[in-house]
Amino acid sequence: MAQLQPARTLPEAYRNCDPMRPLQGEWLRAFYVERPPDSRADRVLDELRMDASEDDKTLFSGQQGAGESTELYRLEQMLQADEHLTIFFSADQALNLGDLHYTDLLVLLGLEVYQVGRRQGISASDRKAQDLLFWYRERVLEQDEAERLQSEVGAEINLGLIRLAARLAQDAPFRETVRARAEAGLSDLLVRLNDLLQEIRNRAGRRILVIVDGLDKVYDLRQAASLFLYGANALLAPACRVIYTVPFPLFYSPDFQQVRQQFHRQFLLPNIKTHTRQGEPYPAGRNMLKEVVLRRIHHDLITEKALDALVEASGGLLRELMRLARYSILAVRRRNGNRILPQDILQARREVRNTFRRILHEEDYAALWQVYNTKRINALEPDLADRLLHNLSVLEYNGDTWWDVHPAVRDLLHEAREEQG
Repeated sequence: MAQLQPARTLPEAYRNCDPMRPLQGEWLRAFYVERPPDSRADRVLDELRMDASEDDKTLFSGQQGAGESTELYRLEQMLQADEHLTIFFSADQALNLGDLHYTDLLVLLGLEVYQVGRRQGISASDRKAQDLLFWYRERVLEQDEAERLQSEVGAEINLGLIRLAARLAQDAPFRETVRARAEAGLSDLLVRLNDLLQEIRNRAGRRILVIVDGLDKVYDLRQAASLFLYGANALLAPACRVIYTVPFPLFYSPDFQQVRQQFHRQFLLPNIKTHTRQGEPYPAGRNMLKEVVLRRIHHDLITEKALDALVEASGGLLRELMRLARYSILAVRRRNGNRILPQDILQARREVRNTFRRILHEEDYAALWQVYNTKRINALEPDLADRLLHNLSVLEYNGDTWWDVHPAVRDLLHEAREEQG
């Protein structure tokens, strides 16, 4: 496979700027740029390294597009080097996030741990693995499925478990049945799961860290609060270290204080500042974002002024930066150009502005002006603040925590003022 490098053609640049692809593996090695000191995940990394616990639980979040998944892949990589056996579980790919219960998560987590055990040399015939499989045969599978799983060996068991996971995600009546059975036998599942985790720990000679990514995409905050509040005892039960992602607006929920008290630590990944609270340019953030672009797009493909405009338009959100880059590449193609110019960034910014124009209500504008002028959200109605934070109209920055409106929303505010006269 050819090594990933800064793109020298527009199609290559478009491929390299995939906004939905977190950095892992070769992409992480080729494209990752160190974040400014005030927006890194170093604190949670230091805490995990210094804490000798075998089973502590961490809550991890950030605004959509802040780069949480990439930072979690980086944590996974760094902690693997620190004598951890890491298990990366993408909940948004394995679970139905529109209908989620803590038992769903634990049932699928048990399957994932079983697969990891197999990779660590624990065969399906080993007692700890058999004990966990027996729970699924007794509690989850229909009789014909259980008999088939009993007779399968090797890769066939893997396929059987994959089929089970897919059915749990897609089949609502089956999911409800499994949920009821799992709740009734949850303590038994946890005993068998923890026995297998301990066996894997003993064989690997390293602490186990499970990273559960994707739960931050749960939109219904009542469901998220229920998952982490009422399901907390179950989520704390696995005998290993776990990082759970949580929806960013949950940090603003009245329930969060109760949730926070039940977990060992919580961490909110900051957005990258492009300017200070006083409106002055913030060189550390801007330079980092420029480097993110130049790792993916060769400097011959974009002018310096266009690069500055691209960074400014992103608001410090990495996903937005990549999305704007793609929009600008398409603008270059439409005018038959060969280099990204400031006019292409303006076109890309217009595309983003139109997305906000469609989702914002007339009454939102007064609240957004308030945030723009005060850099605070405390005076907003909680439901309104949650909605504006979730749809990225309002962005949070760290330091003495402050807020600002998305650059495209700022354009809309000034546009509305001009129209009013």
